[in-house]
Amino acid sequence: MKIFCIIFSVIFMNIAYSQDEMVINYDDIKSKIQDSKSENFYPKLLKRFNDFDSTLTNYEIALIYYGFSFQEDYLKNRPSEVNLNKLKENEDFEGLAKECLKILDLNPVSLEANNLLGYSLFKLGKPEADWKKYQKRYRDIRKVIAMSGNGLSCDTAFKVIYVSDEYNMIYSYFELNSNKRQKMVGLCDYFVNQPSEYYKATEIYFDASRSLLRHEEIINKK
Repeated sequence: MKIFCIIFSVIFMNIAYSQDEMVINYDDIKSKIQDSKSENFYPKLLKRFNDFDSTLTNYEIALIYYGFSFQEDYLKNRPSEVNLNKLKENEDFEGLAKECLKILDLNPVSLEANNLLGYSLFKLGKPEADWKKYQKRYRDIRKVIAMSGNGLSCDTAFKVIYVSDEYNMIYSYFELNSNKRQKMVGLCDYFVNQPSEYYKATEIYFDASRSLLRHEEIINKK
């Protein structure tokens, strides 16, 4: 894993603080991805994503990631990482690849499944083109999450559609290894940490309320 991380360390260093912020408005996203006449219609965007279209913009990636929360099976297909971690620890890379593919078939925006599929294919000695495309998707999604705010307050929190994505950003993207505390502030998760090279503040906020709000939307429709 250390070798694999080194491969991408330069990339992460270059992008961690270079991006502009992107306004994430869920009503606007819903309107765009549900317009069947638009190029932003979700099935069209998702096909490009699954075809590994290199021309997808940051905003289109944001529509795909955040727009997944408007799909019927969004909550049902919440990614489970338990099996992935066990397979990784046992160095069962064939099994890991198969499990990741199962998850991605249902949830193509799963951070861990994209990351670990790329990793397992790398460890299996597959061609670079095979594993790099999953690592690019993983990086692209994390980049738009990092662009969704600055993390300095609940109003400017980084927006994620799953709580598990918070921890991916905290530990893998911003490399904040000394988390001291977590609590809810409004609809945001609040963490106190020591600054890292990639995140200079001592506090970081994430807004993962989308799953709660989506759950309420589903209940109200019944």
